Amino acid sequence: MEETEIGEVSVDKQAEAAHEKAREERHRAPWLRGLAVSTACLAVVAAVASLKSGQCANEALLKQSRATDQWAYYQAKGNKAATKVSELEILTELHAAPERLEIIRRDIQKHAHEQDEIRAEAQHLEAESRDDLAKHEWFALTVTLLQVSIGLSAIGALLESRKIWLASMATGGAATIIFVARWILN
Repeated sequence: MEETEIGEVSVDKQAEAAHEKAREERHRAPWLRGLAVSTACLAVVAAVASLKSGQCANEALLKQSRATDQWAYYQAKGNKAATKVSELEILTELHAAPERLEIIRRDIQKHAHEQDEIRAEAQHLEAESRDDLAKHEWFALTVTLLQVSIGLSAIGALLESRKIWLASMATGGAATIIFVARWILN
């Protein structure tokens, strides 16, 4: 019978200790819940920013590829024009019919005009590619800042430090502002 009483006393002490710990946790829980929710929100923003960064990088590569195709087309038109110039020189030396020489001259002018249009399109695509790459870099910076913020938040949770968590929120807030501003400016 004595053992039972000792066991009950021990259980009572454990229950009292558990209640005391629960009371302590209740006071600490509100900011830790805020830490968890804010960290989850930062992770969502980071995921969207990462997606946007990848999208801009893909667009930049696609436009650069199209610009490269345009430059190849430009060069092909230049080769055709050079061939026509050689043909014109040879036929002029052979005293070909003036009508035939005029047709070749028009072809040369046509190729030169087409080259100007192709060059303009290639330069336009290159400029768009550079713009998309710059957007990608901004979004990538945002992702990095958000990852740092999430890391600081985890450290704040482990150390139970509100100051570190607040530093995390400041970093995450700045990154979110940059992200939203860049998205709107697109």
